[in-house]
This record gives sequence, C-alpha cells and structure tokens, in this order.
Amino acid sequence: MQKHVLLAHLNTLLDQRMQALKSELAATLEARNSDTKSSAGDKHEVGRAMVQQELDQLEAQLAKTQAMQQELARVPLDRSYDRVAFGSLVTTDQGCYFIAIGLGAMEVEGETCYAISLASPIGQALKDKCVGDAIDFNGKRIRVQAIQ
Repeated sequence: MQKHVLLAHLNTLLDQRMQALKSELAATLEARNSDTKSSAGDKHEVGRAMVQQELDQLEAQLAKTQAMQQELARVPLDRSYDRVAFGSLVTTDQGCYFIAIGLGAMEVEGETCYAISLASPIGQALKDKCVGDAIDFNGKRIRVQAIQ
C-alpha cells in the first residue's frame, strides 16, 4: 500500500465528514432561528436548549475534524523511517497501521489499513519499534515486517 494513496483517502474522508457536519450545522441553525416562541413558554425554552446542545456537539465534532485535518497535513511524505513514529506506515503480520490520526479501520485499494494515533494503546506499543521487532498486544504477538 502506498502512503500517498492512503493520505489522499484519509483527506477525502475528512473532507466528506466536514461537509456533512457543516450541512447539519447549517440545518440545525436554520431550525433554531426559524423557531418562533409559542404560548407553551417552558416547552419552547426546553426545545431551544436541546437545539443549542446539539449545536454545541456539532461544533465540537467540526473542531475535532479540523484538528485531524491539520494533524494529517503534518505527515511527511518524503521521510523514510527506520523506527515506528508519527507518519509511518507499518506493515505487521497482523495488519497494516498508519500512525497519524485515529480513524480506525478503512478499506483502501482492496486492503484493510488501520489509521491510528500514536497516543492510542497500539500506537504506544508500536512506537520506536524497528523491522523485526515484536510486541504483545491484547494477547497476540505482532511482528513488524516493514516501515514506510
């Protein structure tokens, strides 16, 4: 698997997530702004509070997605790795791991790859390992076969 293909795929996923969140945020704002006060009073205030809570959650998700995009932009494409670090693509006997942002499993060019953060438990276990090194994780022995 090529790192630049993986990066392009991740950028596309994050762009799609950003667009979906922006659309949902705009729709929720429109719903809040078009809501007129009724004679129900308290029900209206509770409804507005719930909409505001949803807006806050959407804004937090949007900020998190933007932070992931910024983190992904920091991945060096031209660097070669002799140890597992941020930005490395690690092939093991148990699967492929891209050490950058935590998005989990994804299918790219017919292969499954796991986008993980260096701060994740598996990321911490793999950190600073070299080709040929092995780790014990969740009761499995995982051997590093290649690092890009």
